[in-house]
Amino acid sequence: MVLGAAAIVLGSDALLRAGGRWWEWPLAGVTGACASPGPAARSWGQWGVGEARFLLRRRVRWVSLETDEEAVVVDVGVSQRVWCYEFTHRGRLDLSGRDGELASRLARMVESFATGTDHAHVALHVDTGGRSNGAARTSLSVSTASPVPSEWHRRSAAGVPRCLTLGRSALIERRHYVRTPQCVVRTLRVADFAAGRASDALETLGGYGSGLVLSLHARVIPLVRARRLTARAVHRVGTDAEVARGAGFRWSARDQKALDALREREELVAQGAALCQWALFVLVSADDVGTLRRRVNETREMARSSGLRLDPGVGVQGEWFTWQLPGGPGW
Repeated sequence: MVLGAAAIVLGSDALLRAGGRWWEWPLAGVTGACASPGPAARSWGQWGVGEARFLLRRRVRWVSLETDEEAVVVDVGVSQRVWCYEFTHRGRLDLSGRDGELASRLARMVESFATGTDHAHVALHVDTGGRSNGAARTSLSVSTASPVPSEWHRRSAAGVPRCLTLGRSALIERRHYVRTPQCVVRTLRVADFAAGRASDALETLGGYGSGLVLSLHARVIPLVRARRLTARAVHRVGTDAEVARGAGFRWSARDQKALDALREREELVAQGAALCQWALFVLVSADDVGTLRRRVNETREMARSSGLRLDPGVGVQGEWFTWQLPGGPGW
C-alpha cells in the first residue's frame, strides 16, 4: 500500500509539475512494479526483500530444548520457558468444533490470561501420527504456569516435537524446507486465518494421512490494551466510512460487513472476551526431499479443496519453523 501510494505521488509529480526531474519517471515505475502482486500472495517488493534476507543470513540455525519437572526451555536465540501439557486421548481430537465442552474450557483459560498485564502465548499442537512416527498426540503449551482443564496433564516432554530431540540440534535451512537431524520438514502457514471460520477445513487437515502437525498459536493481549485497540479500530474505520460517504464514494457491503465485525468484536472485548492474534502452521515431514515435495503438493491441494489457502513460506522456512515451536519464540 505504501509503495503504491509512493508510485502515484511520484508519477503525478513528474507528470503535472513543470520542470519535473527525469529520475522521477523510472523511480515511479520501479516503485509501482514493487507494489504489484507477486508470487505467494506477496507483492514483488516483499518477495525481493524476502529473497535478499534469505541470501544474506546463515543457513544453519541452532535450536536448544531442555526440560525439567515443570517446563521446557526453548532457545532459538530467544529463550522461552513454556509449560506443556498432554491431552488424554480417547481417539482422534475433534477439530470441527463439535467437542464444545473442551473448547469452552480452553476458551475460559485463555480469557483468564487476558486479565493479566502481560501478553501470554498459548499454542495447541496436534500431531496426526502414523505408522512412521507413532500414534497421534495433542499437546498444549502456555507461556505462564496456570491451571488447565482436567483433560490435560502436565508433561514437559510433550513440548519436544518429534522432528527434534532434547539438547542442541542444528537446523539447515533451504529455500523450501528445513533439514533436522531426524527428517526434512516444510512449514506452511494458513493465510488470513481467523479462529472459528475454518472448522471444517481443520477437521479435514486433522484427518489427512499421517506425519502432519497442526500448530495453532494465539497471542493473548491484555484486556486493558485490547479494549483500547478495538475502540480505536472501530473509530478509525467508522470515520473512514463517514468521509467516504460524504465525498460521494460508495461504501460497499463488504466494507460494511468488516465494520460490523469490528463493532461486534469491540462489544465482546468490553464484556471480557479475550482478544488474540492467531496463526495456524501446518508442518509436513518426510525422510527425503522427494517424498516431502509430493506430500506438500498433496496437502496444499487438499487444503485448497477445503477452502484453506496455505502460504508456502518460500525463503522463510527457518523463521516459520521456530515460530511454530511451543511458546512461539521470536514471534
